[in-house]
Amino acid sequence: MKKILLFVFLILGVVVFLQWQSGLGIGSRVAFCEPFIVKTMNLQGKKVSVERIRESVLLKMEQERIQEEFLDSCIAKMTMDQKLSQLMILTNEKDITEQNLRQLQPGGIIFFGVDFKGKTKEMVSQRVNTLQSFMKYPLLVGVDEEGGDVSRVSGLLDNGIPVFECARELGNKKDWNAVKEETVTKAELLQLMGINVNFDPVADVVTERMAYMYMRSAGGDAGVVSQYVKTVTETMEEENIISCLKHFPGYGNNGNTHRSYIQDARSLDSFKQVDFLPFEAGLQAGADMVMVSHLVMSAVDKERPASLSSKVHEYLRNEFQFDGVVIADDLNMQAVLSQMTLEEASGAAFAAGNDMIFSADFPASLKGAKKALAEGRITEEQIDHSVKRVLRMKMKHNLITMD
Repeated sequence: MKKILLFVFLILGVVVFLQWQSGLGIGSRVAFCEPFIVKTMNLQGKKVSVERIRESVLLKMEQERIQEEFLDSCIAKMTMDQKLSQLMILTNEKDITEQNLRQLQPGGIIFFGVDFKGKTKEMVSQRVNTLQSFMKYPLLVGVDEEGGDVSRVSGLLDNGIPVFECARELGNKKDWNAVKEETVTKAELLQLMGINVNFDPVADVVTERMAYMYMRSAGGDAGVVSQYVKTVTETMEEENIISCLKHFPGYGNNGNTHRSYIQDARSLDSFKQVDFLPFEAGLQAGADMVMVSHLVMSAVDKERPASLSSKVHEYLRNEFQFDGVVIADDLNMQAVLSQMTLEEASGAAFAAGNDMIFSADFPASLKGAKKALAEGRITEEQIDHSVKRVLRMKMKHNLITMD
């Protein structure tokens, strides 16, 4: 029955969208769809009340309308500084202050190994609760908990902290039940500490052992990586942890953008046949966010890192039909800083189409974003649209409610 209803809603979505242009009201649009519903039910060989479907669709549409109006009202109450701050995830301890959180309402923070080392789960949880108490719109509290060498929680003092395997080891085993179990264990541990975002899974396909992302990638076969990404993403969704596919358009066998500016000369067909497949699998599984790397994707834009390229962002939005949150990889890397300052990069990242950035220097990031706004490289409408995406994601994961 669930599959039938999903199929019906898919048809309704297409038809309602087309009819929207004619100016019909909600009731009229659903009435227009009824023959399609009946036909679909007949094709499925099932008898389902059209009135029941009609009521469900009307209720869903009304709920969405109310939610969108609520989000619009939240945005209308924000100052411009607060809107821009909502689009930033703070990475620097010096910026994570009560004053900044209360006055500017940043979108989130990210924890690193130092935030767990020598602490207990309870200590981390208490810190998160304190920080959240300063917020009107709860923080995204994130971490890179991939497993293997990228395991931030490994420094916790508590007994019995699990040792998470790296993606390569899990991909080699092809035991998807084990991947699911490990993802559930991660999610439960993070939630105990108030962490609601894991910047995972890695969706990169990497074949060369000496490549920078080799151990962090689930494999060199796009099918294996796709299944890994699908399993992790679906499980994170079930566990109510926000997921983030990285690093679009696919890191491949390239070097380390933390250290250098890297040009990727692969053809667009190469990306389509290999690198894009895990991202497609992750998005179909319900991924909340996509992180864009600093590689120069020459097939789309030869001049700018993907994270700062409007052409790459347009490609991501249009080709993948993704309307979720897009975030640039940390701008505090040499692939970016060898070309411009952090302030300039912040404005460039928003101008390219990112909804969010990681901020290693909150004042500089705000200054760069406001300069881009003043110069017309970004508009208030674009900012509002990005803020709405962020708030909508928070609402989806029960961080924001209408109560």
